[in-house]
Amino acid sequence: MIRTEGIGSYFHFEKNKETKNDSLLDLNLNYKICYTGRHALLHILNEITHSKKISKIWFPNYYCQHTLGWIKKSYPAIEIYEINPFEFSTEINVLDFAKSDDIVLINNYWGLSTMLSTKTEAKSPIIIEDHSHGWLSDACLNSNADYCFVSLRKSLPIPLGGIYWQPNSDTNQIKYSEKHSDELYKIWDLMLNAMQVKSKFIAGDKTIQTSTYLPMFYEVEEALNLNRDFVKLIDNHKLFIESHINLDVKKIKNTNLNVLYSKIQNTSYYKVVKRVEFTAFGFLLLFKNKEVYNSLKSFLVTNNIYPSSLWPDNKIDYEWQYFLNIHVDFRYTINDMEHIIVTINKWLNTNLED
Repeated sequence: MIRTEGIGSYFHFEKNKETKNDSLLDLNLNYKICYTGRHALLHILNEITHSKKISKIWFPNYYCQHTLGWIKKSYPAIEIYEINPFEFSTEINVLDFAKSDDIVLINNYWGLSTMLSTKTEAKSPIIIEDHSHGWLSDACLNSNADYCFVSLRKSLPIPLGGIYWQPNSDTNQIKYSEKHSDELYKIWDLMLNAMQVKSKFIAGDKTIQTSTYLPMFYEVEEALNLNRDFVKLIDNHKLFIESHINLDVKKIKNTNLNVLYSKIQNTSYYKVVKRVEFTAFGFLLLFKNKEVYNSLKSFLVTNNIYPSSLWPDNKIDYEWQYFLNIHVDFRYTINDMEHIIVTINKWLNTNLED
C-alpha cells in the first residue's frame, strides 16, 4: 500500500516519538545548539574573526547556494575552490590554494566523504567541516578539523536545529547569541505547525490535503533565506532538539539502502552513488542527461515519491552532474523500498521500449 503522504518531502511531527524505537547513541561531541546550520556556521566564523584577521574564506564549487548566499551577506570575501563532489576519497590539498590566514570549508558529501585534507601546523588555514548530509558518519564523529557544524533538521524530525563543535578542544569556546527575535521564533512555530498538520493528514484527517501544509513548509524556507537574525535559543526549543539528537538515524537507512542496492543497478541513464561501508544520506542517483533526469524525477512524483534535487544551481564541468536524492530514513519500511524499486523499473522499462 502506497503511503498517503508519499515518500520524501518534509518530516511530520512524531507525536508518539516513533523514532525512539531506534537505537540511541552516546554523542562524544562538545556541541552547542542553535536554530539552523547556517547560524552554526555564522557562530563559528564570528568566533574565528573575533580573535584572528582572516583574508579569504574558501567554499567548494559544489555547495548549497542558499547557504552560500546567506553567509555572503555577512562575509563577502568568499572564494571558490574546485572539487569533484563524487570522488569521495580524494585528499583536498588546501595548501594549493589557501594561506594560513584563510578559512577553508570542506563539505562531507552525503556521508560518503573521507574528509582528508593537507595540514601543517605552520601554514595551514583554519578548517571547517560541514557534515549536514553526513550526520553520524565516521568522518563527522571522528573529525580532526578545527570546527564542525551540522544542520540537524535534514536528518531529524525537528522544526529547526543546527549544532557546532570544536573536535580538538575539550571545551567549546564558541559563544552563544543572547539576542531575541520574535521573527525567528515565529518561523519555528510555523514549521512545527506544518509538521503537526502533516501528521493529521497522515492519520486520516479528511479536512486536510497536501496543499494545506506544503505552502507552510515553503514559507518557512523562504523566511529562513530572508531572515538575518542571530538569536538566543529558547529553552523549550533546545529541549525539543535534544530529545531527538541521540537517535541513530543510520540504522534504518542502512537496511533500506541495502534493499535498494540489491535491486537497482547502474544503467546508461543513471549511476547509483554509493560507497562500501558508508551510509549515504539517501538513495542517490547521478545523471549525465538533464532531460532523462527530469523524466525520472517527474515519474517518481507521479507515483508519490518526492525526491530532492541536491543543489541544481551548481555549475560543474563533469559528464555526470545531475544529482537526485530519494529519502530512505526511519519513516520508511521495506514495503516502501519495494515501491521505489517497482517505480524506477517501470520508468526504466518504458524508456528502454522507446
